[in-house]
Amino acid sequence: MSNSIKAAMQNFAVSQALKYIEGNPEENIPKLMELVDKYTPEDWYSSQRNAIREAIEEKSNWYQLILRLYELAPGVRKAFFQNFLFNASLKGGAIQEEAKEKYGCNIPWAILLDPTSACNLCCTGCWAAEYGNKLNLSLEDINSIVRQGKELGTYMYIYTGGEPLVRKKDIIKLCEMHPDCEFLAFTNGTLIDEEFCHEMLRVKNFVPAISLEGFEKANDSRRGQGIYQKVQDAMARMKAHKLPFGVSTCYTNRNVEDVSSEKYFDLMIDSGALFVWFFHYMPVGNDAALELLPTPEQREEMYHRIRAFRQTKAIFSIDFQNDA
Repeated sequence: MSNSIKAAMQNFAVSQALKYIEGNPEENIPKLMELVDKYTPEDWYSSQRNAIREAIEEKSNWYQLILRLYELAPGVRKAFFQNFLFNASLKGGAIQEEAKEKYGCNIPWAILLDPTSACNLCCTGCWAAEYGNKLNLSLEDINSIVRQGKELGTYMYIYTGGEPLVRKKDIIKLCEMHPDCEFLAFTNGTLIDEEFCHEMLRVKNFVPAISLEGFEKANDSRRGQGIYQKVQDAMARMKAHKLPFGVSTCYTNRNVEDVSSEKYFDLMIDSGALFVWFFHYMPVGNDAALELLPTPEQREEMYHRIRAFRQTKAIFSIDFQNDA
């Protein structure tokens, strides 16, 4: 089959799929799955597709998570499907395979970059406070990275830091310049105000992963007094605007009890988070806080707790150090 025919079939499938992400999810989710099976290679993400099919049949917690995606603002939901599921995975995957063969090297599904080393907080054990605002990528350089990445089939970009939202205007500008990409940023959440929520609604292709490290006492002991409430306020704004977001949780030997609890998972879900990344604390810098390192026993407990809640909670949980 020629590439032009394959492209035409994929475009038709996407146009049909976009219809199914509107309307009644109970009726359209099975139709969407049938469409994926019809127009994608049989071995393409087969285990994941089987898991989704099983979740739909059993109406499991994963099915409830899919239903939560239908609660997003319609334009944002459509952009997420187009950019994340089609561009970054199906379309991008095909281009990546061609580039991999052409250049004889791995092509990443996602590209991580730091727009700045600057941060508006000074969290215990974080390297950013040592660097201040000395290191920055220009808007032109970031745009060049994204443009070159798309040529290789990469449509997913993840900002770390520093605090990426120190560069709010440039972040939004890049979303405008590349509406076919999905952008995610690890952020402390304190700079997500009402104006920025409206900007996210406008561009539709930006998703924050907000740092939260347990309940108020545990969170603020490391991140600063009052930060827990600022994060709660930011999540409430995004939930009210039907915006997608997730949580980034760094666990230490002081907050493991909080972040491994069912109450914590329920808090994230009730706040509107769709996913959570778990990272264990890594000591960095000359004066690294070694006392925050989780013990081997605590890391093992987190391993088992995350996997247990994957079976019962409607939130996508990523265990960064162990899922690889």
